[in-house]
Amino acid sequence: MIQKPPGVEDIFPDRISKFNHIIHTAKEVFTLYNYREVILPIMEYTEVFARGIGDATDIVTKEMFTFEDRGGRSLTLRPEGTASMVRAYVENGEYNRLALCKFFYHGPMFRAERPQKGRLRQFNQFGAEVFGSDNPWYDFEIISLMNEIARRLGITEYNLLINSIGCPDCRKPYVGELFNYYTTHVNELCDDCKKRLHTNPLRLLDCKVEGCIELKQNAPKINQYLCTSCNEHFHQTINLLQQHSINYIHDPLLVRGLDYYTKTTFEFVTTKLGGQNAFAAGGRYNNLVELFGGKPTPAVGFAAGIERIELLLEQLSVKEYLDVYIVYSGDNALPFVMQMAEQLRRDNISCDFDPHAKGFKTQFKRADRENARFSLIFGEDEVKNNTATIKDMSSGEQVTVKSDVITTFLKEKLGKS
Repeated sequence: MIQKPPGVEDIFPDRISKFNHIIHTAKEVFTLYNYREVILPIMEYTEVFARGIGDATDIVTKEMFTFEDRGGRSLTLRPEGTASMVRAYVENGEYNRLALCKFFYHGPMFRAERPQKGRLRQFNQFGAEVFGSDNPWYDFEIISLMNEIARRLGITEYNLLINSIGCPDCRKPYVGELFNYYTTHVNELCDDCKKRLHTNPLRLLDCKVEGCIELKQNAPKINQYLCTSCNEHFHQTINLLQQHSINYIHDPLLVRGLDYYTKTTFEFVTTKLGGQNAFAAGGRYNNLVELFGGKPTPAVGFAAGIERIELLLEQLSVKEYLDVYIVYSGDNALPFVMQMAEQLRRDNISCDFDPHAKGFKTQFKRADRENARFSLIFGEDEVKNNTATIKDMSSGEQVTVKSDVITTFLKEKLGKS
């Protein structure tokens, strides 16, 4: 038997209802905020991620699925969405000429990580990005988007962590202080952090190794180094959160694992996911568009892990229903059943039947298994009298109607005009 590779999943109907519910809820909220959907390619030239995410990050150095095409060009399966979104924004000039653009996306991402709960090699995300404004309102709006999605999904036990990592000017002296602090504790660092100390000391604050987490607690805090502009931007952002009753925790050591962030960074975290405690995260990246060859353009965005959110909704029962299952008796009824199924589908009523039906009992079991709202029954009497019996599968109530009003009756019961 051929099996799937480790770290990837098949999503069958028993999970797809919840999976689709998460995406549908996110899309509803994005639409309310006037974000427009973009479909991004699954693969990009490797330079997109090496340049965008940072060639010293764990994602680029350890976790990307990279290969050469037949022309010898290096391609990578996308490990995250923002770098692809920025590349697309810069490349499609009709959008980057607009004063402000608001986009959202969803789809699979790929990272060569050790598979564990909440962390897969192929996983799914949805995300949103705003291009064209440095106004703290959009930092708040991006956070508010995810907060509203969580509320609508029924996720309640989480914390919003937020920080500012400043701009390149005020971050430079802070990184110097980090380097000095960790240099005095170099023997206590994990092997990866010993390398990060000389390539990107800021990454040490994002290490998940227990010893490095403990060491981080006494590290210098960036809020002491923020310039006036970055400090004001941060306080305006958290003031907006306060004004709109969104609770937050200021974590002065929160940096995120990507190099492109400036100013605001944030995470939605929970204790219900074990070591992988963040189910959504994002921040501002004011220099990334220019890095990709575009004009200087401030931007802010976030992404959320669909599988991680799904784990938080384990107790939520989401079913996909079939409007009608057709139950019938006798070969004489089959041509009529086929015609009726075609008519119902044309009228936007989902339905199904079994052309090899054995008996009413078997067919009613199938109707239950398919979560049918109604059964449409054609027995010998119904066929003879040109009628149908319609059974409400929830209440068990039955009513007999003439064949020519079946569609009208069902549309009314199903609330379909």
